[in-house]
Amino acid sequence: MPFIQLASVNLHYEHQTKGDTPIIFLHGNFGSWHYWQPYLQNLPAGYCGYAPDFRGCGDSEVTDSGYDIQTLCQDVLDFAEQLQLTQFHLVGHSLGGAVAQELAAIANNRIISLTLVSPVPAEGLKSLANVCLSDSFFAPKNLFKLMGSIGIKRKLMSAAFRKSMPALDKKNVLLHQAVDDALKMDANAFAGFLSTLKTWSGTQLLQHFNFPVLIMWGELDTVIPLQALKNMQQGIKNCRFHTFRHIGHAPQLEHPKAFNTLLTAFIHGNDIEPATETSQGDKPPGLLKQLKSKLRHLLK
Repeated sequence: MPFIQLASVNLHYEHQTKGDTPIIFLHGNFGSWHYWQPYLQNLPAGYCGYAPDFRGCGDSEVTDSGYDIQTLCQDVLDFAEQLQLTQFHLVGHSLGGAVAQELAAIANNRIISLTLVSPVPAEGLKSLANVCLSDSFFAPKNLFKLMGSIGIKRKLMSAAFRKSMPALDKKNVLLHQAVDDALKMDANAFAGFLSTLKTWSGTQLLQHFNFPVLIMWGELDTVIPLQALKNMQQGIKNCRFHTFRHIGHAPQLEHPKAFNTLLTAFIHGNDIEPATETSQGDKPPGLLKQLKSKLRHLLK
């Protein structure tokens, strides 16, 4: 369980090495490095993976402030500096996708490739426009603490995650780990992330992306709107878009095998098919469909 002391925060991170080319993985809201565990466990030869926990998340230090996207970006940049990672592939999920966009724009000479997994769109999250952030009893930070004090936080988180990650069975250990990660997140991080996501926009950043970009999205994602990501793709010179069928907000957990294959092909610089993937949760075809398929095959 390595830690690294930065200027303003002590970050926990996990590290897997099978080579020299670095990949930095940035998790999303309510997450931790565990979201990248299935990939790190199957890291391809030639690469070394680094997955830090954002401040206030996982096992990283809780701070009073610094939960805006710009500060999180600086944390990652400082992290890379201390580890002497001069150039690296960058992968960001959800909130981590916004941080990755920010970082990729200000340090574009250090980015080999950028992969955005169900990211916050460059135009921002318009769904948060009406969220009230006033400092009252009903402020998000206070409600987050209240849920914990009356013992309903786990139940609510479990229900929310089952909805946002529909391909994960309720008994899946990855789902339980995701809920555990969410429960560890500090109330300051919860309020700070919500506040920064309400106001952040990165449209002006896209012009600085002079490296290959891949956007991944699951067709059952209830968090990130498809059209906003399509708009974003149009603003990037070299950008591919991949849609996972029957997958929600976390492809790397809901269908690790397909995600790992796609990401590895992309960072290797190989061509990837634009066709959609099928999730592991798909039901096998019924008997009637199987008979029809065999009949069509025989009549060819």
